[in-house]
Amino acid sequence: MSEARPSPSIRRRLFVILVPAFLILVGIASALSYALAIKAAGTAYDRVLVDPVLDIAENVRQGEQGPQFNMVKAVQDAILYDHVDSVAFQIRGPDGKIVAGVDDLPARNDLRVGDPTYYDGMRNGEPVRIAAIRTESGFSVQVAETLNKRNRLVQEMLTAQILPTAIMALAALALAWVVVTRGMAPLDRARSEIMQRSAADLRPIDGQNTPAELRPTVDAINHLLSALRDSSAVERRFLANAAHQLRTPLASLQMHLDVMLQRNLDPAVRDEIRAMNDTTVRTSRLANQLLVLAKAEAMADRSLQARQVNLQLLAQDAAQTWVPVAIRKDIDLGFELAEATVVGDAVLLSELFNNPIENALLYTPPGGSATVRCGIADGQPFITVEDTGPGIPPWARELVFERFFRLPGSTGGGAGLGLAVVKEIAEQHGAKVQIDGSARQGSGTCIIVQFARRGA
Repeated sequence: MSEARPSPSIRRRLFVILVPAFLILVGIASALSYALAIKAAGTAYDRVLVDPVLDIAENVRQGEQGPQFNMVKAVQDAILYDHVDSVAFQIRGPDGKIVAGVDDLPARNDLRVGDPTYYDGMRNGEPVRIAAIRTESGFSVQVAETLNKRNRLVQEMLTAQILPTAIMALAALALAWVVVTRGMAPLDRARSEIMQRSAADLRPIDGQNTPAELRPTVDAINHLLSALRDSSAVERRFLANAAHQLRTPLASLQMHLDVMLQRNLDPAVRDEIRAMNDTTVRTSRLANQLLVLAKAEAMADRSLQARQVNLQLLAQDAAQTWVPVAIRKDIDLGFELAEATVVGDAVLLSELFNNPIENALLYTPPGGSATVRCGIADGQPFITVEDTGPGIPPWARELVFERFFRLPGSTGGGAGLGLAVVKEIAEQHGAKVQIDGSARQGSGTCIIVQFARRGA
């Protein structure tokens, strides 16, 4: 099986394009700066170098005894002095013979009269720059200078030009990073909004502040969410209608069975009718749970009304419903209640008591006990229902919240929907539900519903 390739990143693609582009621009700017610096340095120093050439040329003439160079030695030293570079000169006569100066400068036959010529050469194994001129009398005058000052000026000019360019390039890259990051912010916000939703939250994404480039994507996602929402609504309506239609005949059937149980019947017939009655009661309870589940799922598509609900009062209402059932089953059902309020739907929140209590009474054997608690701990409202039944093994403590899941060999008469309803309602109210397997007597189950901290 081939490994999954990493998903391409838009941010990465942008920087793969921008960074090389900036580097290429910096390289081109550096090359141009280098060329311009060399040209500028060469032009400046060439103009300086031609001055001693002209001075020497003015002091060379053809005398009666041959070529003469009349410049005083002190003046020669003065015009050729340079504290950085080495400067040398050469004078050749019309016949090409050296009249004065050094003898290791190459002769040039293409010199023009009165027009300085500049070229590069070598002297003592070191590159030099040469300025030369031909006088009207046919003498060739050359002055050679090493390149130390020129190279230093080029370096200074490059530093002065490239350093700001590099700083501007880095600033441009940083600006590009900020711009790309801020440009990607709408995508990050949309991703964060979607990731924070539950699977049942199919509300459309708010595209009011979405950039125009992302609007088609957001519209497409909203169109898909709308289709899923419509499909989910159809399923919920079918479920609710089916459950609602079942309630009336089931209630009528249960009433007739209760009447029949009041008559004098054969024991075998009575046992059959009682079994039918128990099945009808469980089916009615299942229909009611389906209705509650459909309502809880519908709450995912819209915000809960901001109503304060007192958990203590809901627990007291549950006590009136389930205490008589617990007495008939010889189960000690106790309530330890403290004041606690949450924001939500009172009908749905009542099921956070009813479903766990019903499970506790279904699975706790006669002589056992169950305790219902509510209150506030560390600023968080909570509900717990603890029993001394057989308990839930650790491997199944997540599975029991799936719809219609029942433990193998379970003896209760439930349909495996109660805890799924509890989880759905808890999620719609921003609460967490979990199972603590260590009850007070070393066995049994404790269902814990913990709401968000006040003010969170």
